[in-house]
Amino acid sequence: MSYKIAVKKRTETGKNVNNRLRASGQVPINIIGGGIAASGSVNEKELEKIVHSGIRQSTLIDLDVEGAGVQKAFVKEIQRFPEIDRIRHVDFYKVETGKKIITKIGIRTEGIAKGSKAGGQFDHLIHEIRVKTVPEDLIESLVLDVSDLDVGDFIKVSNLKVPASWEIMVNGDPIVAAVLKTKALLAQERADAKEAAGDKKGGKKGK
Repeated sequence: MSYKIAVKKRTETGKNVNNRLRASGQVPINIIGGGIAASGSVNEKELEKIVHSGIRQSTLIDLDVEGAGVQKAFVKEIQRFPEIDRIRHVDFYKVETGKKIITKIGIRTEGIAKGSKAGGQFDHLIHEIRVKTVPEDLIESLVLDVSDLDVGDFIKVSNLKVPASWEIMVNGDPIVAAVLKTKALLAQERADAKEAAGDKKGGKKGK
């Protein structure tokens, strides 16, 4: 899904100016990139619509900046008024084609693990990862099909299918998702092992 919002330029800053902007239905923003921060404002309702659509830090947004054209950026930080839950200010980070950035990519799963149906416990342990990549290879989230995961199976970070440009910034090789043995399964395994051992002893006595 693509997102686009118009940005009005602003040269005045300060508390009183920002309050007047908010009173007129605008939200003050900064667009940061190349060591420069440019000030602007966007329509509050349009911004809320984009934010509530479920965007992540890796979601690229087209900022149609007054007098400067369209610039691609992602939301770096959103400040809100806690008492009324309205957006107070937003920092956007402008991206440049071919220049790597560091951001967070969400991880979501689809399907029901085979091991869950067999009584195992499915655990989704890592819900997002930090990556360094070029903007062209950004995606909002990785989707893992966990349908084939049986009891005892797991998916590690190294098993993720990601673009070649991605540098995943994580220590070690942690488990992203797994199907664990439950206490009930472990108890059943012990009972089965005990029964098998008993049958084996019984068979020897019969001889």
